[in-house]
Order: sequence, then C-alpha cells, then structure tokens
Amino acid sequence: MLWLTSSYPRFADDSASIFLRGLAQAITRQGFELHIVSPDDANVDSKFDEPKITHYRFRYFFPKFGQQLAYGAGILPNLRARPYLLLQVPFFVASAFFKTWRVIRHNKPDLLHAHWLIPQGFIAVALGRFCRIPVIVTAHGGDAFALQGSALSQLKRWTVKHCSAWTSNTRATANTLGKDGKAPVIIPMGIDYPAFNSGNSWLHRAALNSDTLVLLFVGRLVEKKGVADLIRAVHLLPDDLKHKTELWIIGDGTQRNSLESLVRRLGLFERVKFYGRIPNQHLADYYAAADIFIAPSVVDSKGDTEGQGVILLEAMASGTAVISTKTGGIGEVVRHRETGLLASPGKPAELKEAIELLLMNPELRQTLAEAGQSRAQQYDWSVIGARFSALYRQLTGSLR
Repeated sequence: MLWLTSSYPRFADDSASIFLRGLAQAITRQGFELHIVSPDDANVDSKFDEPKITHYRFRYFFPKFGQQLAYGAGILPNLRARPYLLLQVPFFVASAFFKTWRVIRHNKPDLLHAHWLIPQGFIAVALGRFCRIPVIVTAHGGDAFALQGSALSQLKRWTVKHCSAWTSNTRATANTLGKDGKAPVIIPMGIDYPAFNSGNSWLHRAALNSDTLVLLFVGRLVEKKGVADLIRAVHLLPDDLKHKTELWIIGDGTQRNSLESLVRRLGLFERVKFYGRIPNQHLADYYAAADIFIAPSVVDSKGDTEGQGVILLEAMASGTAVISTKTGGIGEVVRHRETGLLASPGKPAELKEAIELLLMNPELRQTLAEAGQSRAQQYDWSVIGARFSALYRQLTGSLR
C-alpha cells in the first residue's frame, strides 16, 4: 500500500499529523506493508524507523532549511502568515507528483491512499488513473472547509468523482463537498485509547494547591482553534473563581505572540501558562491533571474549521470533562450534555457560562467525563484500523 500525505511525523517525538502515525501503525497491525510519500523538512530524522513502514521524503525547495511550506502550523496557516511561501507551492506539487510516480514504478503498490484532497488527492487520482491502481482519498477537514475558490472547488469535486473511493472523518466534512457523485465512506480518525486512559494526574498537580481548578487547551495556536475566545472567557469568570483557576495552553503556532499579549493586557499573567509543544506521549498526564479540557474552535477568516476534533477524544479517553463549540464535525464527537458541553463558536461569554457551570458542579463534571470516556473507547485505533483495512481489501480483492 502506498500513502501520499502532505504531513507525517519527522522524528520519534514529532506531533505533526500524529494521528496519521497512529493509523499507519494500526494498518500494519492488520497485515499490510506500507510505503509513505511525505514532504522533506530540515527536522527529518534519517534514522526514524517504523516496523513495516518505508518512508520516502520529497524535497521541494533548496536549500533544505528553506522548505517551510509544510509542518509547523500547517500549510494553510503558514501561507497566511508568510504569503511569499506561495512561490514554493508549484515546486511542492511537482516534487510530490514525480516522487510518487517513481515510487509507484519501483514498488508497484496494490493501492494508493491519499490524505487530504489537495494536492495529494489530486496527484493520487491522476497517477492512479494512468497506472491503473485503485485510489482512496481521505478528507480530513481543512482541505474540505477551506480552499473554497471556484477552481479549487472544481478540483476537489473532480478528485472525489474519479477516485475509487473516498473517506471523510465526519459527515460535516463530507457535506462541504456536496452530495453529487460518489458517496463517501465515513471513517473517523482514532486515538490510542489505552495510552490516554492511563495518565498520571498527580505528576502535574503535586505542586498545586488542593483547590486549584485546571483548564486545559492542547493544539496548534492558529485562528481556527479559537484560543483568544478561551482566554477572554477565563477573564470573564467571577473573581473568586478566577483566582483559583489556571489555564494551561499546550501547543505553538502563528498566534502565540498575539495570545501572550492578550493575556498580559487582560491581567491574566498569573492565571495562564503557555507550555509550548509537548510530545504526544506525554500529553496523557496533562489531560489527567486537568479538571476540564476546552477546544473553543471557530470558523476562521478563510472558512476553515475543525473537521473532527481528535484532541477531544484524547481528553475524553483520559476521563476529563470536555467543552467545545458547535462547529465543523465536533458535534459528531461530543454530544451536548451527554458527553460534554457545546457552546456557540466565537462567543466568549457563552464559553464562560459553560466553564463556570462545570467548575461549580463536580457531579456534572464527573458524569460527563465518564460518558465521554466510554464514547472515546469506540475510536481506538484497533477499531478504526480494522475499518480502513476492510476498505483496502474490498478495493484490492486482498484475502490477507
């Protein structure tokens, strides 16, 4: 099997598209040998190795450290922050195409699986038709919600029309592409449930006062994550509650400096802590230490939003109550007042009400946390990997 992707972990502790690493490992446990074509980067560890997975990195710009389109905050946020990176796009597409073509000629894969509609999906379909190989294309969210120009929309529709099958992480993601043509197979991305279910809550709570309440955000610090709304919501909390509450922000991105400035302007410097990037394997302890996990996602200025919200599933698996917003595919993961609370996106006052409700009601917090934990178990990679493997076998006629 050959994957094409615009992002994949570059070293053992890398968090870039970590969900794809989880899926890749689940696929190989189902008996498949996997080859992956992904972008090169200055931080790629040439010794990074995974059983039954062969990596091919395509270089799309010189010098090596000048390759800045992929990784970091992600391709779309990178382009918004540094428009001059548009110059790298043609080289990125051409390099991905020719690298994939060479790998196909050498390895003769039974199936191509492209992650993200553009450009990997388009490239895979073009090569699949030429080489007569079945193609699966997976829409993850940003590729569906954003990139809505007429030419790009036509390119996406052409891609899903001419692939052998396409999958979407949620029905909301799929619906952005319209209902004409081939019906999608809805298969969400998953989590390593046992890993996130085994966090040590006291590792990060030992130094806190016993009555301290911890709010947690984990994710890229980009517009669609809505972190500014979360900071404003904390500012709106009643003073007595605010003074015993800490907000931990884990992650990095193009908005970090502006978010830190907002914290200073609102006088929350002692209440908000920025941790930067933390390796995925250490996150379980932070989730377990938090009283509430919050993902305040919004629709950004380019129309991009959360396709699924895998990070919510990680928090739910840890037994932490979650709050998020009614946007994108989040409502298919979090059921309001059953497995978490949902507020309107872009409404800090409404987000504050949800936070205050859970902080003041430990029984409700526990009820939602337990229900969320049960739901998260349904997204374990063993379940999701089996569903993708069944689709692979269907398209290839494999009896493996």
